[in-house]
Amino acid sequence: MKIGIDIGGSHIAVGLVDNKGNILTKKEKNIKSEDRKNIEKLIEETIAIAINEILRDNKIKAEEIEMIGIACPGTSKEGQIIKAENLGIHNFPIVEKLQKYFSAPIKLSNDGKCAGLCEKRYGALKEYKDAIFICLGTGIGGAVFMDGKMLVPKRYSGMELGHMTIKKDGIECKCGRKRMF
Repeated sequence: MKIGIDIGGSHIAVGLVDNKGNILTKKEKNIKSEDRKNIEKLIEETIAIAINEILRDNKIKAEEIEMIGIACPGTSKEGQIIKAENLGIHNFPIVEKLQKYFSAPIKLSNDGKCAGLCEKRYGALKEYKDAIFICLGTGIGGAVFMDGKMLVPKRYSGMELGHMTIKKDGIECKCGRKRMF
């Protein structure tokens, strides 16, 4: 069993996932505007509580969890959310914070890349060696695959398809760039 976590701009979702990629159960919490004052603490506590509730409700011991995977917006590296403008997060060591609660290995990556990996392993991309995955939501995210492997640059998340200027005269984003709408 694995735990999958999706940190979004407006919610946090935590799910129990089997080895075939099926979500067996999940817990979700909406992020309100007043929550953003202590967003890092909210994220840490919400994830820890949700995982423990899922384990309890499904009568699973913490030692049975093989891995915890976290998908987050923005740039991440070495267990830290380097920058997630939509959440106001800079240099948040989320993996270190969660390791206090759980002994399973914890991996962190950009949410678009996580979605691309899932599509490559379980979805429409599984038959292709070379592919580009693009997801559209609040931002534009994605992943690039060559010879069956996701391209991962040495510096940060690189080749980031998200957080780009789409309309030069658009509304100003929190980062200072113009966005589409």
